This record gives sequence, C-alpha cells and structure tokens, in this order.
Amino acid sequence: MNSYFAAKQPEKAIAAANAQIARFPNNSNFYDLLGTALFNGRKDLPAAEAALRKAIELDKNNTDALEKLGKVQIQAGSADQALALYQQSIKDHPREVGFYILSGELFEAKQDWDHAKAMYQQALNIQSDNPLAANNLAYVMLQQGGNVDLALDMAQKARRGMPDSPNAADTLGWAYYQKGVYHSAIDLFQESLRLSDKVGAADDPTVHYHLGLAYQKTNQPAQARQHLEKALKINPNNADARKALAELRS
Repeated sequence: MNSYFAAKQPEKAIAAANAQIARFPNNSNFYDLLGTALFNGRKDLPAAEAALRKAIELDKNNTDALEKLGKVQIQAGSADQALALYQQSIKDHPREVGFYILSGELFEAKQDWDHAKAMYQQALNIQSDNPLAANNLAYVMLQQGGNVDLALDMAQKARRGMPDSPNAADTLGWAYYQKGVYHSAIDLFQESLRLSDKVGAADDPTVHYHLGLAYQKTNQPAQARQHLEKALKINPNNADARKALAELRS
C-alpha cells in the first residue's frame, strides 16, 4: 500500500486493503489501513469514517484508528465531535501521549488556552522529551503572556527535536520576538517559510504576520508591509495583521 501511495495510485492501495479484509474480515489493522487509504487517497470521508469505526469495533485498543477517526471528523467539520473522541480516548488510554496533543491542538484552535496548556503539560508529564508537546506548550505560553524564558527553553528543545518542522521554527522565532531579539526572530520566521516551501505546504499566514511584526521592529517598513499584506491575503479575517498594517501606514 505504501508503494502504491508513493506511485500516486491510491485506488490500488484501497483494493489491496479490501483484498486483505476479504481474507481476514476480523482484522482491525486492515480496516485501519483501508480507512487511511480512503481518507488520504480518495478523500472519501464517510467511507473512511466507517472503516475506522469498524477497526475500533474490532479492537477498542487500536489507538491509531482512534487518532485517525478524529482527524477524519475534523476534516468533515466536526471538531467538537473529534475533541469528545480524544477526551474519551484519554480516559481509556491515559498513557497515550498523542491524544493529549491532539486534544490540546483542538482546544488551541478554539483559543481555549488554559485547557490547551493543560493537555500539553500532561503530555510532557508522561513523555518529558516529546518535542511536539514542548513546542505547542511554548506557543500557548507565549500567547498567554506566560514565562517567556521558560517558553524559549521549551521552544529551543522542540526545535532541536524537530529541525525540519516549520511550526517549531516559527515558535522559536516568536519566543525570540517576545524577548526582543528581533533579528534572530526574522531568521527563524524565514526558515519556517523555507521549510514549508520545501515540503510543498501552503503558506502559513501566522508566520507572515510574525515576520511582518519583526521587520516592523527592525525599522524595515517595506518588508513589514509585504508580509502583513501576505498574511491578510491568505487570511482576510486576521484582525491583528490588519491592525498592524494600519499602524504601519499611519
């Protein structure tokens, strides 16, 4: 199936999963694979959800299927349903770090910073060297106006653990920005954009917003305007970017 995906032949991957299910109809992992193929390859959310639910029905401890089911629900516009799933999964599998991180990200999307921070902290209590949990907790602390030095330390650890992550580069840059080390922040925001471009990911308006602010702090108004306008072009609802751009123009 991985070979078929690498060759951009998702239908053959789906067929391979279905062939195995025909031979072993009670195997949770094959339904998990089918759900993954339907989600990633065909973008068939209802069918992917049905397959993943079958995987969980056959094995309630299939945590991979539980994680993917939540991601399917998020794509289907049911983030609250996914959050409820992950919160129940935490109760059923209290040592699975992934459920805490996924819950934290959903709380973060709702700007429920306190619950997000609690989820990431619990993840780190279980696995202290988890770079994603450290990165996300650092970012939430920076958003909340928490201890910048502690957030910077966590962001540095996250960057070492995830050197190819655009998100980790942005978080560390944001920590440097909060510390007033603007040139280092600019370097990291630019690195975040380069890493996103390297993997073909879409431009992140938040990184452009951060970069615009950092250029503004270093008296480079043309570059600041360029990135703030880019942030607004990607996300016209970014009120912070709109405000910063208005201040730059005044």
